Amino acid sequence: MSNISKNTEAKYFLNNIERNAPLEWEDVKITAEYENDTIQPSLSTDSFVFNLDARQVVNQWISDGLTGGVGIFEGMPFDLVLFNQNATQKKFESFLDFTNDYRDFPDDGEVSVSLIDKNGLDGFFQQLTGTTFGYLEEIGVFTESDYINVPYVVEKKFNLFEILMSSIVLYLMVKELAESVARTADAVSDAVTLILIPITGAAAVAIKATAVALITIIYTAILLLAIIDMATTLFNTLFSPKRTHKAILLKTALTKVANHFGYDFITPVTEYNNLVFLPSNPNFDEKALLGFISVTKGTQTGIPNILDYGYFTEDMFNLAKELPYAKMAVYGNVIHLRPKNDPFWIQQSQWVAPDTLINTLQYNTDEMKATRVLSFATDLNDEYTVDNYFGTAVEIRTQPVSVINQKAVLLKGLDDVKFNVALGNRKDSLNAIENLLKGVAIFIDTVTGIFGGGSNFAASINSRIGILKVSTNYHSIPKVLYLNSDGTMPTNHRDLLNADVFWEKYHKEKSFVRDNWNGQKKVYNNITIPFGFEDFLILLTNSYFNFNGIQAKLSKFEWITGEDNATISFYTRVPYTKNLQEIKIVPA
Repeated sequence: MSNISKNTEAKYFLNNIERNAPLEWEDVKITAEYENDTIQPSLSTDSFVFNLDARQVVNQWISDGLTGGVGIFEGMPFDLVLFNQNATQKKFESFLDFTNDYRDFPDDGEVSVSLIDKNGLDGFFQQLTGTTFGYLEEIGVFTESDYINVPYVVEKKFNLFEILMSSIVLYLMVKELAESVARTADAVSDAVTLILIPITGAAAVAIKATAVALITIIYTAILLLAIIDMATTLFNTLFSPKRTHKAILLKTALTKVANHFGYDFITPVTEYNNLVFLPSNPNFDEKALLGFISVTKGTQTGIPNILDYGYFTEDMFNLAKELPYAKMAVYGNVIHLRPKNDPFWIQQSQWVAPDTLINTLQYNTDEMKATRVLSFATDLNDEYTVDNYFGTAVEIRTQPVSVINQKAVLLKGLDDVKFNVALGNRKDSLNAIENLLKGVAIFIDTVTGIFGGGSNFAASINSRIGILKVSTNYHSIPKVLYLNSDGTMPTNHRDLLNADVFWEKYHKEKSFVRDNWNGQKKVYNNITIPFGFEDFLILLTNSYFNFNGIQAKLSKFEWITGEDNATISFYTRVPYTKNLQEIKIVPA
């Protein structure tokens, strides 16, 4: 290990030009916290104090904001470079953060300012905060080519009265059409028979019969057109036409945002190859004078609208992390979003903790929750999110295997993970009205085919199978959909995308029972260890390490830059009780 104060030469660079060292740099304390068990830490530092020409450079950077420079709202590059006896170079790259505790002391000739890690995840999330999809679309980051078409159908839940009335209307319509066709056929037959008789005294009768036939044919043609128009209106009333939403592949949304801020994006979460984010739809259909739909309105763009969870880009990344219990880290210019149980994280580990005296031990009993719930949202504007509840939630209850005194049981607490999106529902079959209409549609298609220019009502009914269905066109909560490449939903879509899938594949990492009691940890807090600059750089990239031959992970470290040691807090995964069992509940 190396330390700034021993066997090294330190150089400080402001905006890529070497300057004098900050005052009392050796007393600056750096605290790194791996909140929520992150891979890379959030850094907080004491302010660095600059004087002489370094102060002038810092303040000039701010003043230049008045004369064409970037000014106070862009951090100035600040690099610390160390050279050891072998001329090996180590560099910590950061930015001066003028928005966090900047202070200038003209009388003392000093300026103090804190830092942001240039390559840390904090900087990326600070850029995400307050950035909206609406803004990114406005400046052209998202365009029409990024969106996909999602066919869907509005299928309200019918009651018995509606079915009865529809049946009566259909019966009368088909009866009239059938009788008209029969009358037309009889009239034409009579006319042909009479025309074949030599013109005699019966010529007048033949002419009259022919006229009647022609009138009947014309009447039937008019009636046929009216019935087709009526059928179209009736079909669109009883079941609305197939419509189209605009949506976006979740991976596309994340990648485009990362690219905008100068990063590439990688995730191995397999669900994200098919997972589509569908914004809420605040649009109402346009209706004609009699109340029939004249213009259908799905979502007009694939990005979240301003009322949606996910409209702020930070929320979209949080959703992408929450679903597969994932963590994020930055390596070079690449943002990795990977499940916490991805071996990749361990493979990136480079640090080995020194031998040290451990004089305190705790257990992570605070992380034990008696009840864990994962749930998707429901939408009262889309009855199917409630009616077909299976897969929307999963509950895991942990309880003792054996108990001496029930009153003394210490299992408690709730881990309630809410995904702020709803699941979609697939139209799997024809409903009662559609089955009724299908027979009528086949009859009308046949009749119109006989008279030329046939209709295609039956095919339009069948084409609705396999697509998204909602109970009203207006849904107030965004959805996540597992889609095929053509926008349809696979028959097993709910098996591929549900709360229990995410528990079994990802979130069971938290379990104190599953996978050899994996969630149980021994915790070591505020342990003093030898520590130097190289240790600091390594632990900025990955918090996993080897501790006495056992995999361990940091939760925090504190280091004063001029000292040869630091205090660390970490845990190892070691079972400490097997008197636990789980009961899983999947609400239907």
